[in-house]
Amino acid sequence: MPSPVTEGLDLGHVREGVVEIDPMTGRMVIRTDKPDGTCDYLDVQEALTKYEGQDVRVVIVPQATINRVAQLVDEGNLQGTDIPRAGRN
Repeated sequence: MPSPVTEGLDLGHVREGVVEIDPMTGRMVIRTDKPDGTCDYLDVQEALTKYEGQDVRVVIVPQATINRVAQLVDEGNLQGTDIPRAGRN
C-alpha cells in the first residue's frame, strides 16, 4: 500500500539487468530475469519518451563497478566519502 506522502509520485524506472540490442527492433533494452524464469525488457528509448522536455536523472553504472566499490569498502580500502558521485567527477 503506497504511503500518502509518496502517492502520485512518478519514481520512473529502476532496473538491474543486462543491456542488449533487441534483434527485432535494433533498440537498446535492459533484460531483467524474473523469478519464474521469464524475462522482462525495458526499452530505454521508449521509457525516456515519457519524459521528453523534462529534466531527468539517468544513472548508468556497471554492476561490476558496484561490486568492486562494495568490496573496497568492505576491505577498508575505500571510505564512503571517497566514492565518486555522479555529477561530481
